Amino acid sequence: MMNYLLDNNLLSTNSMDLSQTGEFHCSCYIMDKWTEYLESGGQVDVMYSDFERAFDKIPHKRLISKLISYGFNSTLVNWIQDFLKSRKFRVRVNSSFSLWDAVTSGIPQGSVLGPLLFIIYINDLVKCCEPYCETYLFADDAKLFRHIVSPNDHCPLQKGIGALQHWSQQWLLKLNISKCNIVSFGRFVDKSHVYSVSQNDRNVSLERKESCKDLDVVIDAKLTFRDHIHDKINKAYAMIGIIKKNFKYFTMNSFVILYKSMVRSHLDYCSSVWVPYKKVRDIELLEEVQKRATKLIPTIRTMAYSERLKACKLPTYRHIRGDMIEKNINVKNEVYKNGYRRRSCTSKTAKIHHFVRFVMHCIITTVPVAFY
Repeated sequence: MMNYLLDNNLLSTNSMDLSQTGEFHCSCYIMDKWTEYLESGGQVDVMYSDFERAFDKIPHKRLISKLISYGFNSTLVNWIQDFLKSRKFRVRVNSSFSLWDAVTSGIPQGSVLGPLLFIIYINDLVKCCEPYCETYLFADDAKLFRHIVSPNDHCPLQKGIGALQHWSQQWLLKLNISKCNIVSFGRFVDKSHVYSVSQNDRNVSLERKESCKDLDVVIDAKLTFRDHIHDKINKAYAMIGIIKKNFKYFTMNSFVILYKSMVRSHLDYCSSVWVPYKKVRDIELLEEVQKRATKLIPTIRTMAYSERLKACKLPTYRHIRGDMIEKNINVKNEVYKNGYRRRSCTSKTAKIHHFVRFVMHCIITTVPVAFY
């Protein structure tokens, strides 16, 4: 099914796949666009939307109609229809049960087919909002944003929000308005404009926030990522505490496996987006996590930090990106083929931002996990 959609260009280019690399691609590409806009002045207003129990509320009949409209053959459509129908549910309260009733909406979660069916269902959402603003989808997370350089630029984004709500009503995917919010990114941000949605025949203002969690990355209004870095450091220290509490004796190899899977994974998640290439204090805080972790091994606890790293065969957090850039810069042409595009940059700062983000994208898509 996916090959058919891709070969015939039926999927929107702004709808990202649901793999882990899909998260990285989505975050990198959007951050690249935002930094380019901000370098030219103004601000970027973003509307983060949330569908209410999205996977549970997709109507089966409307989903089947979309599959037919995309040109899937009748045999496949009938097979998917059999996969969805003939499901029943009942409610239990203490020892009492309700009568069985048919499940007429929702996609079975935990299946391989479920996420793909959801992508197909919301695929046309991008076209509905495209005339007014830029829209990007990752599963049930939809972001609408527009570069604001004059007061008149607020109106198209408001129209895009209206188009999103109209689509949600037409296709029976209700917006959870209490979880929809606005974040304005930029150095000097004007927050006077109020965006709204209609609810029960009245306009409801969307809440403005100073920061938000986007694909598990905390993004603040000035794009410093300091809150995200501190959050990941705290999680990493919590994991070190769990390792220290539950593993009294371990070999060098067992420590490295535990450290990479439980601690380093938090620090490296989506680092291509928030990499503190120039912020010395943030790099030192990240390095301190590894310093404390390597002291858990009794046999090398008294060694200098550089010697502990050599014994564990671990790179420093300060230099890992430079080493990996040197090893992986030759893959850039292949990455461009995979969809990550070079963007024009006007200032030296923007060029550095885009280059670092591009190289980290190369690392994510080409370097095996064992390298870390």
